[in-house]
Amino acid sequence: MKIQVNSDNTIAIRESLTHFVEHEVSSRLDRFASRLTRVEVHLSDVDNKKTGHEDKRCLVEVRPAGSQPRTASAQAEKMTSAVEEALGKMQRSLTTFFGRQGRTAGKVSAPASAAKKPAAKETVMKKTVLDEKKSPAPKKAAPEKPTKAVSHAPKEKRIYQARRKAWPTR
Repeated sequence: MKIQVNSDNTIAIRESLTHFVEHEVSSRLDRFASRLTRVEVHLSDVDNKKTGHEDKRCLVEVRPAGSQPRTASAQAEKMTSAVEEALGKMQRSLTTFFGRQGRTAGKVSAPASAAKKPAAKETVMKKTVLDEKKSPAPKKAAPEKPTKAVSHAPKEKRIYQARRKAWPTR
């Protein structure tokens, strides 16, 4: 996994900031390292050197092997907290992404308790076979509910439609 740190022209990337970002990325995304080719961290100042509320932004772009890149971003007052928040979002996103890979919509894992009870299923099957041999009582059909008569007559014109036609054209 290759880690790149980029910034705009308002943020000076010092060695301490680069080391902090690389350490956070490797500690948060270490378990996905074999599946990721590159991690790019983009640091920027939203309002260009003006002080204010939540003006530091961190965008994390992750490139999983064999699929489209995924991104997460966060804004905060300090760059360190913005990096931590964005990496937390990315960690949750990758957990979901890699957790869903390999599953299909039809496959649902059976709970462990269901695997321990095959004898119960056999007895239920035997009971249903015996019940089918007996003639069940005829079921009564549910009475049909009356339906409302639907009128397909044209709707009346509203007042605003009639007034709109009377407006002068330009």
